[in-house]
Amino acid sequence: MALALPLLQSPLIALERVSKEYETGATVVRAMRDVSISIAQGEFVAIVGASGSGKSTMMNILGCLDRPTRGTYTLAGIDVGARAGDSRAIVRNRVIGFVFQGFNLLPRTTALENVELPLQYRGLGMRQRRQRARAALTAVGLGDRMHHTPNQLSGGQQQRVAIARALVTDPPLLLADEPTGNLDTRTSFEVLALLQKLNRDRGITIVLVTHEQDIAACASRVVTMRDGVVVTDVVQSDPADAAALLSRLISTDENQADSLPQADAPLPRSGTGAPVPISVYAMMLLGELLGDAVTAAYVALLGYSAMKFFWLRRLVGEVTKAWVGVKWARRTLGRRPSQDERVRMAFWYTIAVTCGLGGGLLVALVRLPLPAQWGLGDLAQIVLSALSHGTGAFVAMVASGIATAVLLRYLLLTLFNPRS
Repeated sequence: MALALPLLQSPLIALERVSKEYETGATVVRAMRDVSISIAQGEFVAIVGASGSGKSTMMNILGCLDRPTRGTYTLAGIDVGARAGDSRAIVRNRVIGFVFQGFNLLPRTTALENVELPLQYRGLGMRQRRQRARAALTAVGLGDRMHHTPNQLSGGQQQRVAIARALVTDPPLLLADEPTGNLDTRTSFEVLALLQKLNRDRGITIVLVTHEQDIAACASRVVTMRDGVVVTDVVQSDPADAAALLSRLISTDENQADSLPQADAPLPRSGTGAPVPISVYAMMLLGELLGDAVTAAYVALLGYSAMKFFWLRRLVGEVTKAWVGVKWARRTLGRRPSQDERVRMAFWYTIAVTCGLGGGLLVALVRLPLPAQWGLGDLAQIVLSALSHGTGAFVAMVASGIATAVLLRYLLLTLFNPRS
């Protein structure tokens, strides 16, 4: 539930004679000096200044990440400057969305999972989290990239995920700290056009910190800082339209437009990888059964007992499973499976087999000597013999068997997965 906000005529942000000082040994650094400023709901404000001007310190105070040394900071009618850390964290989660220069996305989770994260802190259920995260990603134009990890997205797409993560809690205030600092010109205008649209259509208050004048030109108000004080505060009656600038840039440089990542660009050939389709595991099982059956039939034709060649059947089954699994993965993914995807193929297949139809007992059995022929009574006797050494030893034996199987399957998947 969002915090109740004051009436529209009340400022969303109000700083009154705010100062921030840091002690470094015998020296006192005055990062902010008696700054007084108010920002109304629905404004788009850019804070600019050279390095050391105090703009980053102001952003930290506005974001409830730091407390002023002196003065009053009121956010949405709440005196947050006087509140303790836990109380400021609650306000931060309810009122503010953050967008950072470095994106700050979890690298091994999908865009959808990254956007869901703030909602987990609120204790929302999975279904509601998933629904709101999907809506946020769709709003920033990434409805078809929800299940991709950050390394499968361009810089602009990663920043869009970060914006969706900031929007998923429906905050009235969005703080953007150098959001275009790691982006090229075209992608910077794409992100700015999105921020302007959110400000215009949803009435979200945006405070953007930047050192680039062309980025600040897209804001409706520009606050310039120097040596910890506000030197100018200018309202721009006709701010630059980022969407128009982007259109002009594309029309004057078609070659550049063609070289930039497109929404339907192919996925990278290595990295974390997308979720492995269920059909890959099904084809791995089919390949194992096929190899086992062919070997058993061949041994039977030679007049030998199939059980006598149990290990040969297992080896052939593992090889055919890896070969079929890699071939099918290449077909469904449209590329060679990455190292991470091969690890997951080996791990989850082993877990599924181990947990299904007495798989745990079979893993224990492969660690013990087997008679040439055995029945149900022999099986029970072997298991009881293993348990007689203690539950801990039995669990260690099962875990060792699983780890060995995962390693073997990963090596075989890699063998049948050449780079060519």
